[in-house]
Amino acid sequence: MSPRRKGALRRLYRSAPRLRRSVRSAKNAGVFALVRCALWILGRLSLDQALALADRLGELMYFTFRGTRQLARDHLQLAFGNSLSAAARDQIVRASFRNIIRCACEVAKFDTIRERLDEYVDTEGWQHLDAALAEGGAIVITGHIGNWELLGACTALRGVPVAAIARRIYNPRLNDLIVGFRERHGVRTILRESPHSSREILKVLRSRGILAMVIDQDTRAPSVSVPFFGRMARTPAAAAALALRRNLPVVPAFVQRRPGGGHRLTFLPAIRIAPSGDRRRDVLQLTRRFNETLEARIRTNPAEWIWWHRRWRYAPDPRLDLDAEVQ
Repeated sequence: MSPRRKGALRRLYRSAPRLRRSVRSAKNAGVFALVRCALWILGRLSLDQALALADRLGELMYFTFRGTRQLARDHLQLAFGNSLSAAARDQIVRASFRNIIRCACEVAKFDTIRERLDEYVDTEGWQHLDAALAEGGAIVITGHIGNWELLGACTALRGVPVAAIARRIYNPRLNDLIVGFRERHGVRTILRESPHSSREILKVLRSRGILAMVIDQDTRAPSVSVPFFGRMARTPAAAAALALRRNLPVVPAFVQRRPGGGHRLTFLPAIRIAPSGDRRRDVLQLTRRFNETLEARIRTNPAEWIWWHRRWRYAPDPRLDLDAEVQ
């Protein structure tokens, strides 16, 4: 098809909202059907078989999604510069594809994992979470590192009330599927778009629970621009703003695959700063500390981070750094 015809079709699509809705609806239905089919297949496999299949599918994704593969390579180059060879970057990208499919399979097989939880998951630094919760509610920050859904579910299974702040997924049925998984395993989802989100957040904190926030993506949430792998990156400000406003401890938590199989949950000491009286400056400083912690964790095992997310999508813009939503 000629570039002119492609351009004409693109303009037609953009100018026809009914057509866009129909295409989006068909696409969503197709994706959901594929997910249901995958869940049906995984239900008939053992956990080990499912993880073996995940590795093969991850390799297939690596070779199939050329644009995503190149984007991940480019981001590794931005983050690590010449400290990693091209071959090393490529190896990390391949492993990252395998990891994300393994994560999806583990979520699908979580009932099996739950039966052998003590064998499949161990924990380090739980005392830091206990110390934070002893003060009342706490904020837990993490990133899209390892199997972050497993991190929330395993924490809730140990008797801690957990609520995760999340945005609604574009596919309504897929969104309901993921929210349902969390609820079945003790994790409430508080949607950013909900008009009742503030009330729900306060309810969690008053019950001496934890509010989990994934803060390693450039989203439309109110954000501050702070360094991440040496480059300014827009980072959600809500964790720092809420912690400062309510004097809450912020505990970094991560999950990482063990070499012999299974996972290790790690909770680090709470991050705090002494308020200076300048709220904007304090939010920036605290969020900078959060990014330093996430970056250090990713550097220990870069294969478990999602390198194809456009982390440095937008240039820093002071007008976006903090708005009334997190005042």
